[in-house]
Formats: sequence, C-alpha cells, structure tokens
Amino acid sequence: MGIRYDSLLARALAREIIDRWRGVRIAGLRMASGRRAVELAFEDGSRLVAMLHPLHGHVLELGAEAPASGVEGKALRTGRLSLVDARAPADERALLLTLGDRAGRPWEMLAIELQSRRWNAVHCRRPEPGAGPGSVPEWRIEAALLARDAGDRSLRRGASYAPPSSGRRAVAAPPSEAEWAAVPAGDEADRRQAVLRTWAWTSALNVDWILAGSDPAEAYARYLALHALAAAPSRGPAASDAPGTPPRPAFVLDRPWGPQPYPHPVGAGSGPAAGLLTAAAQLLAPGGGPAPALQALPGAATDDDDGDEAAQIRKRLRARRKRHRRRAAALERQLAAAGPPDEPRLLGQILLARKDEVPKGASAVTLPDFDGAPREIALDPARDAVANAEAFFDEARRRERALERLPGAVATARERAAEFDAHLERLAESGPSDALWSAAGGKPVHTRAGGSRAGGPELRVPYTRLRSSGGLEIRVGRGARDNDDLTFRHSAPDDIWLHASQASGAHVILRWGRRNENPPNRDLLEAAIAAAVHSGARHNRTAPVVWTRRKYVRKPRKSPPGTVTPDRVQTVFVEPDSDLVKAMARRTEDA
Repeated sequence: MGIRYDSLLARALAREIIDRWRGVRIAGLRMASGRRAVELAFEDGSRLVAMLHPLHGHVLELGAEAPASGVEGKALRTGRLSLVDARAPADERALLLTLGDRAGRPWEMLAIELQSRRWNAVHCRRPEPGAGPGSVPEWRIEAALLARDAGDRSLRRGASYAPPSSGRRAVAAPPSEAEWAAVPAGDEADRRQAVLRTWAWTSALNVDWILAGSDPAEAYARYLALHALAAAPSRGPAASDAPGTPPRPAFVLDRPWGPQPYPHPVGAGSGPAAGLLTAAAQLLAPGGGPAPALQALPGAATDDDDGDEAAQIRKRLRARRKRHRRRAAALERQLAAAGPPDEPRLLGQILLARKDEVPKGASAVTLPDFDGAPREIALDPARDAVANAEAFFDEARRRERALERLPGAVATARERAAEFDAHLERLAESGPSDALWSAAGGKPVHTRAGGSRAGGPELRVPYTRLRSSGGLEIRVGRGARDNDDLTFRHSAPDDIWLHASQASGAHVILRWGRRNENPPNRDLLEAAIAAAVHSGARHNRTAPVVWTRRKYVRKPRKSPPGTVTPDRVQTVFVEPDSDLVKAMARRTEDA
C-alpha cells in the first residue's frame, strides 16, 4: 500500500522532521537505485526512510529497535554533519534536508521529491564552502536515485540542482475573499478543477473537503485554515519537548486507497494520530508485522504500472507534448536563422540607386553604399538589377514577417506543451478521466471483429490519423458510418471539419479546439489535401474543399450514413497530393 502526498503534507512532514532531528548528527546515508529507496541514519539510532517505488511510496521513521530497512545501496560520504534545516518548497511535494556543521553552515543536502510517478531523491554538495546559516547555496548533484530530466530541470550527477517550483496563486499569502470568489467555474467538476489549477496548497486530498457544501464563504474559510497550516513555523527538538507544548496536529484519513496520514482532518472518517511519520510506520505495518519498507520490493517499476487505460492516456499525452516541444524548437531555429531585415533592404536600395552600373548576367557586383563604402552584392545572373533588388526587398519582408510571427508561435507551442504537462500531472494525481481522454485525442472504441461494440480483443477507431507539418492531428473517416462517428463522437466543437466539395468522400477533422482563432494556413491546406485525396476528386488537377467549425455541422433526421449539412463554410482550392498524405501518415507513425 502506498501513501499519497501533496504540498501541504510535504510542508508538515518537513516541520516534523526538523522538530525531531534538528542538530542530531548524521550517521550515514544510503541510496538504492534498484529499489528506489533512501535511508538517512542518525547517531541516536533512528532512521528516516523514503521508499520511492511507484507501487509502494512512503516516508517514515524507524527507531533504533526496528529491523534493518533493507536499503542496502551505496553508502554516501556525509562527513561529520548534522541536520540543520528541513523544508518543503512552497506549494510543492518535495523535502529538502540540509546537512551542516556545528556553525550551521550548509554543506550537503538530500532532496526527496514526492511527485506521483516521478518520485526521486538526489544527494547534493556545495561547490564552495558554506557562507552561513542564512546563505542561499548553489547545490551540485553528487548522486541521483533515478538520473533523469524533469521538464527544464536536470537530475543528473554534476548538474546544478533546482527544486520544483509552483506556478499557482496565493503561494505566500492567502487571497482575499473577493479574489477567491472571482475564479470562474461552472458545475461542481469545473469548480474543483478551477480550484486545483489556481490556488496553492490545494490537491486531490483536500479539494473535496474545501468545496463541501454550497456556501462560498465556508469554502473560503476552509481554504484559509489550510493556508494557515502551511505557514506554521517549525519549533525544533527543545521547544517540542518543553512541558505543555502541544503536539503537532496529525490525523489519519479514511480514503478509498486506504488510511492516509494528513496534517488536517479533511472529511469524514478522520482520526487523530501521534505524528505523521509515526502514523505512516504504523499504517504500513498492520498487525505489528514488518512494514513494506522492510520487505523485499521488486525492481523499480515503470510509469505504466498503474493500468492499461492510464498508460494509453499517458503515452498519447507525452506524444503530443513532444510534438509541441519539437515545434517550438524548430520555430526557435527559424527565428535564429531569420536575421534582421535591414541588410537585404539596404542592398536592394543600393541596387535600385545604381542599377545602370550593374552589368547584365553578373553573379556579383561591388557598389558603393550610401556612406561611400564599397559593398559586394551577390546577384542572380538570370535577373536584371531591378529584379535582383525586388528579390532583396522580398527577403526583407520575409524576415519582417518571421520576426513578427515566430516569437508568438514559439510562445504558443511552449504553452501547448505546458498544457500537456498539466494534463500528465492531473493524470498522476486523479487517474484517468473523460477530460484527459479528450485531451489525449479521444477514447478509442473497442469492437469485435464483426464491428459490434463490446469487450472484444480488437481495438478500432473510426478514422485514420495523419500529422500535419505543423504537428496538428488530422483524422480521416474510414467510411460512411465511420464519418458520422468521427464527426459527432471523436471531435471537439471547435475542431475544423473538412470535406471535398461536390464529391463523395471522407469527413476530415483537423484537431484544433481554439474558439477564437483559426488554425495555421499551412495545416489547414494539408488537411484539405487529405480530404481531396480521400474523395472522388482525387484525380482532378484542382479540387475545392469546404471547411467550417465542427459545431456548425449537423445531421438531418433520417439522412443516410455520412450525410451532413455544414453551415458557415469556407472554400479552399488544393491540388490532391497522395505523396503528401503518405508523408503525413509516416509522420504519425514516427511520433
């Protein structure tokens, strides 16, 4: 059984760790990559154990009398250091344990990251001596439990360590009641997602408790209580052991996956606990038996251990994220290669001003510029001076357009990639859902060999996939009945619907989904070419193709399969190109 972690639980764990072990000498540190396990041993005989296996994730304390933890990995040199600080990055699921000397100067750090399906631990050292307890050190990774790249962070030996950072609102200070009420929401599910996306310290563990009932003021008050809990300071062993000091609040929640330690009683079935670390050890050792931390676990599992459905969604989301990252990188290369427009415009002006001095058929000419300095200009021998000047002006205009268009296109591609990062995070927290299937491109239809819907072994969708040169997905209906299925069950309202005009053929969907803007012209034309190739106009030199938003397509009552009535259509003329369609199909296979 595993325990689920959120930013509030991580913050409470950090306070409990520093209360328990501040100033206690470190006896040893072990990391076992194969088991995804870390053990930090103290000289008082106690141990902090983090099992970061995808199937059995938890952080707990083992006393001196407890059996060996089974973390038999490499022992890392820590020197004669003590635990001087433990904290959790604001609104993030990570524990940063700082080890320092007697003066409190930080020398080493153990970072335990508790993000679902991406659990990891890294051991860091400072390249320079500690400057004091209040300094902000730069950490270099000495060892990683699982060397990997996490977004724009590198968790590999020698890299500079940067903890995860939150992008949500109200990280440091709570919002006002007006700000809280201003977050737009629709039904209960929309409200839940809006709170999770917007406000710091919320998670799948506490959001249902926050929003329980229909009173916005009560939900705001509950959020303030959690925000205050996140801001509570640490006390240290001396203050914690002082007579009359109340214990840290700790509870055990009754959740569908099992008992869950938490620092606040969120929801029914919550009971008090002696401490979060103690509760974890007790919950993971039912009946007094050994906890899973003491049992032999299998080797490190993959991200797909949580079921076929989640694995399918994850694979599709990652593929889409990869495409947008590649698109952003390609656009950035185009932007870097575009160059300033002033140079070709100046060359064109020089040519026009001195066109009578340019010999016919010359491949290059040297002319003085407007300051009198000689300029060598490469020419097209087949063009005269005026045509070469126009070519330079065209190049200047092309560069201007690129400098206007590409920065926004790069930002859009990066934003789209970030959206899929958020979808993957939501999948890890909440599991598969219809919304995630929609983000991943739609849920596949399971059919038997005869075509009937059932739990047969064959997986079939009513369309084939293509990929435009801009990275957008194009869906082409397989037949008349499949056309209806594609149009009305496997597309979003703001996707682009296309069909060859005045010819029978496949319905084509260009996945877009943006209400207030049209797709790039190149992607639209490629989708139109696919519609022309999959129609009776495939052999024509030029074929008209109509397109509109899918929400403007309706099916008349009692009409034959594949017959629809589109509204607000526009027409583009394209040349059917089967080679281009094959290239788009190969691009899909390579994604």
